[in-house]
Amino acid sequence: MNWIKRMEGESLVIADYKDVNYMKKIEQGIIHGRKVLFLDVGEEMDPVLDNILSKDLIQVGRNLCVKVGDKEIEYNPNFKLYITTRMSNPHYTPEVSSKVAVVNFMVKESGLEEQCLGIVVKLEQPSLESNANDCIQKIATNKAMIVELEDKILMMLSESKVNLLEDVALIETLAESKETSDDVKQALETAEITMKKIDDTREMYRSCGKEASILFFVLTDL
Repeated sequence: MNWIKRMEGESLVIADYKDVNYMKKIEQGIIHGRKVLFLDVGEEMDPVLDNILSKDLIQVGRNLCVKVGDKEIEYNPNFKLYITTRMSNPHYTPEVSSKVAVVNFMVKESGLEEQCLGIVVKLEQPSLESNANDCIQKIATNKAMIVELEDKILMMLSESKVNLLEDVALIETLAESKETSDDVKQALETAEITMKKIDDTREMYRSCGKEASILFFVLTDL
């Protein structure tokens, strides 16, 4: 919920399921093209939302409208609806799931363990965690560069109109690409070796991350 609020800013309209006037806020959002956050729904969706969720729009004159209950209201294409629930593991019907994009933000133990491990290492050995992030970025950049070089060579081969042995530009590019590719692969290997050493050191703090993750789920269950 906080993530959505930060993303949409102060213009976000809050509609709470416990508020008897929540539907009026959603309707105003539809008319004026606002972003609406609908809070604390359960597994059962209000049937009046069906046409909104499925974007079942109708043409009335020059305007697009949507039927909400027994009335038709003008639909602004800038309207956006976010729906959140406090249920840890809701099961929505296939009809609802087909109309919305369901995003599960529930934390998994393995993922939380890695996050907690990162926090511990950052506190205990700040330079180590910083080096790990740098290595991850370098590895990703080098892999992307290798793919880019391969794509460039394939494109030049497919577009060449003369005999490959007579295409000077292609031959020079291939030579430069091979040299660059060798440098990139060497840098990639170095970064992966460094990352392996960093991972070995981080594993010394693994028990802290695991215990923190377990404590979180124990408290959640309580």
